[in-house]
Amino acid sequence: MRLGIRGREVLVVSILTLMVVTGTTAMHLARLSRVVVEEAGRQAELTARQVYAQASRTLARTTGVVPHEALRRDRDLRGVLEAAVGYSPHLLYAVVADPEGRIVLHTQSAREGTLAPAHPTLTSLLDLDALQRFAALYGAAQTYEYVLPLRLNEAPFGSIRLGVSSTLLGRELAESLRESLVLAGVALVLAWVLAMALARVVLRPIRALAGQVDRLRRGEFDATVPALGGDEFQELSAQLGRLGQELKADRLAGLGDQAPLQHVVDQFEDAVILLNGVRQVLFFNRAAGEVIGRPLEAAMGEPLESLLPPGHPLGSLVAQVSAQGAGSRNVTLTLLAAGREREVLASVFPVAEPRRLAVGLVVILKDLESVKTVQSLVSYSAKLAALGRLTSGVAHEVRNPLNAMMIHLELLRERLGEASGDVRQSLEVIGGEIRRLDRVVQGFLRFVRPQELALKRLDVNALLASVVALLEAEWGSRGVRFVLETAPDVPDLSADEELLRQAFLNILQNAGQAMPKGGVVTLRTESDQRAVRVTIADEGVGITPGDLDKVFRLYFTTKPGGTGIGLALVYRIVQLHDGTVEIRSEPGRGTTVTVTLPVR
Repeated sequence: MRLGIRGREVLVVSILTLMVVTGTTAMHLARLSRVVVEEAGRQAELTARQVYAQASRTLARTTGVVPHEALRRDRDLRGVLEAAVGYSPHLLYAVVADPEGRIVLHTQSAREGTLAPAHPTLTSLLDLDALQRFAALYGAAQTYEYVLPLRLNEAPFGSIRLGVSSTLLGRELAESLRESLVLAGVALVLAWVLAMALARVVLRPIRALAGQVDRLRRGEFDATVPALGGDEFQELSAQLGRLGQELKADRLAGLGDQAPLQHVVDQFEDAVILLNGVRQVLFFNRAAGEVIGRPLEAAMGEPLESLLPPGHPLGSLVAQVSAQGAGSRNVTLTLLAAGREREVLASVFPVAEPRRLAVGLVVILKDLESVKTVQSLVSYSAKLAALGRLTSGVAHEVRNPLNAMMIHLELLRERLGEASGDVRQSLEVIGGEIRRLDRVVQGFLRFVRPQELALKRLDVNALLASVVALLEAEWGSRGVRFVLETAPDVPDLSADEELLRQAFLNILQNAGQAMPKGGVVTLRTESDQRAVRVTIADEGVGITPGDLDKVFRLYFTTKPGGTGIGLALVYRIVQLHDGTVEIRSEPGRGTTVTVTLPVR
């Protein structure tokens, strides 16, 4: 069976779309599976090192006890193992084993004292190709281990083993796999529908031209003949060649008379208006009808200015382009459409015939609401991603003092010895509250939600002055001096005062810590119609070029005893306010931090 133009076009578009979608989906999933396994490996390595650090501290403070027994008795070490499995979405168990493979500590205490079974390493999963890795993740349940050797006095002492479940890794991929398959299906359906629509649009002029040829020979020039080409048009091309001298219809007027074009353009979300050389309406689509306020039949032939209210911004823009002869693109206008005001991007440009002056104008109005909706979704996703990166860091900072409190509580119990019943009861209450707070932190990690800003009117200059007043007493004794150079015309912001206060406190604390011998920290504000910029410059030791790109990463720090959380929190807070933060630094000459916040 021979396929016509319509069938061949649909077939070719569908096959090409299937090939592209299949290839891109396969590459995306292969890359995604590797990223998931690598991320699981990085989390396992971080967890193993935390366990290693706790085990080392236990062994260092233990005397007169068999090391393995000391590890087994250490509640803090056991708590670290249990927390590691509880927080991780991939880990099945955490084990501390001796050199012979016998389990010393296990998150499942019943297995302690038994031999640890052998499992393949997580690295072996990365060494597989994409198909083998998918088969491993979605096949029979398999456990892969990350192993970190444990040493005592520079001699092998055992190992830390973390079990990662292939089933849990596969579940993490499942959502992305479903999304990819749904997108692939939608793309195929859309490609088929688009091919059918394009074929229909292409074939419609052919059928229309067959009926127009006889009328054109009789001199009825009420239709514009489109440019012809291709095998299907050869028969008509011979007839239209004899009539070429008789066709004088204006192309723009013809566009207004073509029902197929009107049907297609009416589906556009953007408003489209065609005008002739004296700015009379030739055609507009349904979206433009909401702006003009009349149907096309009642507006054709009327000047655009007479259809719009006096002083209408669209009428002024069209008159300006018509007078200057040069197009104007993406001008923001506020128009009244369908009884409500809305912002649009207006583009007006002249249309000219070859070697002739401009014969008309084309007006295109793009609704900004859909663009803003997409921008809002992207901004919200970025905020959620930033919050997710920092949640683990915040919980880590809370749990550190809890661990210290629990350790010192145990020391108090030992030192008090046979204390009175009231004292023992008080210690039990304190211990119970510490454990309860630890559970609260764990619950927070499981059910964390994006933070809502408490927006209110905020004077940035006043906020900086209060932050400086708070820090002067602490840093003045160390030779650090703060200088405020605030612009008096800085507009107020709509922002969360407490979050911005925390951000600027973190920046100024870093500036003071970067000047161990003292110096000057300069705070400067400036603004334009769109944003307020706060610049904080110190005279400290500076940041090396290799570290400059890493300063906003969680846990990255170059200061002894630093947590690596301060600037990450700054980045998160500024991003939640749709702002930006930039850092410039020269080693030995100081660092400059610029925070830019939009004026709402």
